[in-house]
Amino acid sequence: MVLSYINLGLIFIFGTVLGSFLNLVSDRVVKGGKIVADHSKCDKCGKKLKPLNLIPLVSFLVQRGKCSYCKAGLSWYYPFSEILAGLFLVLAATLSKFSFFEPFSTDPLVGFLSLSVIFSFFEILLLTDLKYLLVPDKIVLPAIIFVAFFNISTTVINLLEYRNRLQNDDFGKYLLKVGFFGDQVGAAARSLGFSFGSAIAIALFFLFIVWVTRGRGMGGGDIRLGLLVGLVNGFPYNLLAVFLGFFIGAVVSIVLVLSGKKTLKSVVPFGPFLILGSLITLVWGSVILNWYLNLS
Repeated sequence: MVLSYINLGLIFIFGTVLGSFLNLVSDRVVKGGKIVADHSKCDKCGKKLKPLNLIPLVSFLVQRGKCSYCKAGLSWYYPFSEILAGLFLVLAATLSKFSFFEPFSTDPLVGFLSLSVIFSFFEILLLTDLKYLLVPDKIVLPAIIFVAFFNISTTVINLLEYRNRLQNDDFGKYLLKVGFFGDQVGAAARSLGFSFGSAIAIALFFLFIVWVTRGRGMGGGDIRLGLLVGLVNGFPYNLLAVFLGFFIGAVVSIVLVLSGKKTLKSVVPFGPFLILGSLITLVWGSVILNWYLNLS
């Protein structure tokens, strides 16, 4: 138990460092500038920041949320992005059952790394939508390609490993002869087809909304984000993820309007709600679907 907490603590700390970088990416992918080569600097006075100014969370707290040079207030996006990335990596480790104390377990490591990449894409897209009301193609398109490639390659590798296990087992050899493995290939292909097909259907549904509302309901970036979420969650969970995104977005929008912080004409970014719906589905999707099906 103690090692488990230590493991998650180390992963969270690493995540905060990653979050600082992801926040930088979210700004420079929109405003321009070199992501890796350029030094970090204050947005107000332009002074280059020293290493002591870049310690995740600690620097913000020590400096009391102000630049150490010009004393201008720092954006709360700095600690927010760092904490968010830390939580993302903890979630990735929990879902994949990865531990630094068992680093040679291949499946958990691959699962952790792949989820970390996906969640990093999610965080950048969430930040750009919150800050600039943009879902940049420079981020969402590579994310779609990564998830699509990962889904296909994982399916192929799992089938090859399963076939190898059958070949090394007497009963498995019999199953190969009677065509059992072919049935498994067909089932995997259908599952993959449903995943890709439903993701495309979600994107087309979003395209329809954009067309009907003439871009006022959501933007073109949301179409591609819908495709990404569709691939990440897979069928039928991607449908639940989209439903939760709309539901949470509607509830939050109503609260903002009733509280006077937004008006009916205000633009509320949809991307964060869709990403939140995807995350909730990744964690509790099967529980929610089973609960719903038991109601009928």
